[in-house]
Amino acid sequence: MKMSVQIETELFISAREGMAVYAQNPSYADVEGIELLVSVKDEGMLVDPKVGKVYYHDRIYRRRSNDNGTSWEDGPNLTEEDPRDLTGEHRNVAMHALDPNRNVLISFHSSYDIDPNEPMFRAGNLRQRTYRMHYQLSRDGGRTWSRPSQVIDCRPGYDEIHWAPDLKYRERGAMADMLAYTWLDDGSLVFGMTVMGSSIEGVIYARARWNGEGSDLEFTFGDLISVGPEVTRGGCCEPAVTGLGGERLFNAMRCQGDEASGVYSTRQCTTSSDGGMTWSAPEPLEYEDGDKVWNPASFSQFVTSSKTGKTYWFANILPGPVHGQTPRYPLTVAEFDAKQCCILRDTVQVIHDLPEGAPEERRYTNWGVYEERGTGDFVMTLPEQPKFMNYTEMTKAEEFTADCIRIRIKI
Repeated sequence: MKMSVQIETELFISAREGMAVYAQNPSYADVEGIELLVSVKDEGMLVDPKVGKVYYHDRIYRRRSNDNGTSWEDGPNLTEEDPRDLTGEHRNVAMHALDPNRNVLISFHSSYDIDPNEPMFRAGNLRQRTYRMHYQLSRDGGRTWSRPSQVIDCRPGYDEIHWAPDLKYRERGAMADMLAYTWLDDGSLVFGMTVMGSSIEGVIYARARWNGEGSDLEFTFGDLISVGPEVTRGGCCEPAVTGLGGERLFNAMRCQGDEASGVYSTRQCTTSSDGGMTWSAPEPLEYEDGDKVWNPASFSQFVTSSKTGKTYWFANILPGPVHGQTPRYPLTVAEFDAKQCCILRDTVQVIHDLPEGAPEERRYTNWGVYEERGTGDFVMTLPEQPKFMNYTEMTKAEEFTADCIRIRIKI
């Protein structure tokens, strides 16, 4: 059955010159109210003669709304370092998960070290090898937070350096800046991360449970999920997860192809029956008739609607295969069949496509999305980036400017 969707688009945050504005990881502040939090990063571009174009976070902060998203106020900057100082430890945006049983708001963020002499995207660089995860707790709707604590496997033998199986500071890291998570029936939280060492090496999930006093979280990590070079030349990364009931989970991962090798970009998927500790062998995401669902190597996300009871998948669904990360349009939504673990072809709907005259390298990706209380509408926030010209054409910092838009999806 075809899905009926109504779309409304408007400006959400106007960008300062030279900044592209991302609004991600939205969450309600408590289980009943209409206060909202969203993480915002202002991303800039430098042209460095040694390493080429360098992208940095000029400002990372939270926005709060006290009236269900009608108006917003900016919070303080979450970063203390000079973002243009490409040395030392830096942090990513805050990622929120509201515990529906305990009414505690959890904030995760990843941190990393930088070597200014290394290109940002070089495989195995210091940034990738030093990624670690941290968390904070708030019991007053995000107004105050506990001090950051590192995510460390609670089993014997792990510490701040060797913080989980196969994860060791300066050797192999794990990160996320758009959290893939779900709550299990027993009240534990399961979330996914991308593992990086000498390259992008796979995906790993952690399970967080409250300790006996309910005062803090304890973490247990599952097995590393990897995909072979015959399927992807860029590793599997950026997991998306949805629950299937009990401890059963479905995980979909971004996998980049390679034109020279004749490998297409795919969404490789696994299932777990034990809350993310072990996983099935990866298989491509398909429609109900067995045809592959084609995507570029890009971000995706599952959201379950309390209004319809159905689970929806937000992604860049394409009519045919591509080898790389683009095009990341159109932005689409489709219904996920949790029984067959597939996408229902007739439900695929375009949310936002490339407007006439827009740069061909524009990417509708790396969004925030939440279900609005009171209406059941989905609300997405994302930058129109690049706004004026293609990335490859940019030579000046101010050309990077891009506003953040807000899209309302009525299903």
